[in-house]
Amino acid sequence: MTSREQVAHLYRPRWRPIAAVAARVATLTILLIAGTVWTLEHEHPRYTNPAALVKLPVAVISAVKPSEDPFRISQVLRRYTRDGEVADRIAKAVVVEGKRRKIDPALLVGVMLVESDDLNPRARSFVGARGLMQVMPFHRGRWGCKSRDLYDIEGNICHGVSVLADNIKHAPNLRTALQRYNGCVRGTNTPNCGSYSRKVMTAANLTARQLLTIDEQPQGQE
Repeated sequence: MTSREQVAHLYRPRWRPIAAVAARVATLTILLIAGTVWTLEHEHPRYTNPAALVKLPVAVISAVKPSEDPFRISQVLRRYTRDGEVADRIAKAVVVEGKRRKIDPALLVGVMLVESDDLNPRARSFVGARGLMQVMPFHRGRWGCKSRDLYDIEGNICHGVSVLADNIKHAPNLRTALQRYNGCVRGTNTPNCGSYSRKVMTAANLTARQLLTIDEQPQGQE
């Protein structure tokens, strides 16, 4: 290196690498926000308020296709339950009901993991909520589900997703809808329920990331 090159190297602006990294981060952030807006506009047109997007974690955007794949979902669920049959039935049910009610299955898994972290279909709370999505008995039979048994995996998920969809339809934003699903309208109905929506979104985003790490099921296998 000549003396002139050495001098040029010493006085090379140090801000350029930092600026390049900042530009890449900004571009990624813009893409994620755009993806969030697109998803919410197509699934829940009422939830496109930019202020609401800032308050909520980035939802499951890049995992739209994986979250519609029962095989991938089942593989993720096996991290929480040793019963492969239960995992398969849950995965299929959240995809079916998610498509029917236009809710991302990864969000439904997030609700389930907060309600029953060991994915126990026989779970029952101290207030009487039942099953994977902790559905209250007074909801039974109101949503046209094939099974009225809230301990039945498919019946419970059908009822739970229907209740959540109804809350989303009538709430001003997703956070409020999740809080209402939990019965936490003013933070007094259920003890320490104020953080419920944040826990669900955290679990949903974790599920989305996990889904992206799982290879697609090989063709010819079921």
